[in-house]
Amino acid sequence: MEMDKKYALLDADFLYKSHLARNSKNYTLTDFVMEFAEYEFFCHEMIREELSRHELNPNPNPWLEDKIKAGKVKLYTDREIVSELGKLYGKEATNAYLELMKTSCDTFNADFYEQYYGSLNVLENLEDVEVFLAALKVCDDNVPHKKGLGEKKTYVLIQMMEIMYGNRVYVFCSDDFKARQSIVGLETPVHCISILGVFYKLMKLGKEKSEMQEYYNRLSAFLKNQTEYKVWSISGHQREGVPIQQVFDEIYDEKFQMLGNGDLQYIK
Repeated sequence: MEMDKKYALLDADFLYKSHLARNSKNYTLTDFVMEFAEYEFFCHEMIREELSRHELNPNPNPWLEDKIKAGKVKLYTDREIVSELGKLYGKEATNAYLELMKTSCDTFNADFYEQYYGSLNVLENLEDVEVFLAALKVCDDNVPHKKGLGEKKTYVLIQMMEIMYGNRVYVFCSDDFKARQSIVGLETPVHCISILGVFYKLMKLGKEKSEMQEYYNRLSAFLKNQTEYKVWSISGHQREGVPIQQVFDEIYDEKFQMLGNGDLQYIK
């Protein structure tokens, strides 16, 4: 593979919000992201499952299915993650998966792993992949739908990709600040790109402000009661609220840089 190739994961929150940011011809912000030639795109199968559970309007799931079938997005199952880990760790692949899963769960909820996956620690025949995957599926099915399992499975995949590809891993991700900080806190830095970061990248690529304003307006309309975005001050010591439209104007006035966690920061 090309050494400059970037490996990008898509999370559910990003897929939904970038899908609703669209123009009158229903071309979406996510379609622009697919045009970023330097990236290969991935997501965990739990993201597809979670998106299919909700009555979203517009629903990004048909779009995602099309991209998976077209080979634009590689869908990873837990079986495939264990298989990749097996190439690195041999019979310890299932143990390695559990370590990644525990790190993922602990990042978001301190007791989550023990509550829902603790039984796997005492599983007999842990090295038997089929036994392990069957037991893992039982644990997954016991997690309530609103507990954000897709986010946690994505974090497992992020860690696996980081082991395989080092600092060439990127995540097009949630607006959740804590989640993004956790991702960039991995031993090898993983880069985050938020929705605002996509507008920033498109500006850098020469997309006209007048064209992108329509996409931004559709996203802003969804936010309803939110009137500001948080951006970093020049000093980087604090985040400050800036009116939503002002942020877009200042992206095109090139007043920001994009940080590794996906946030925007004012530059001198």
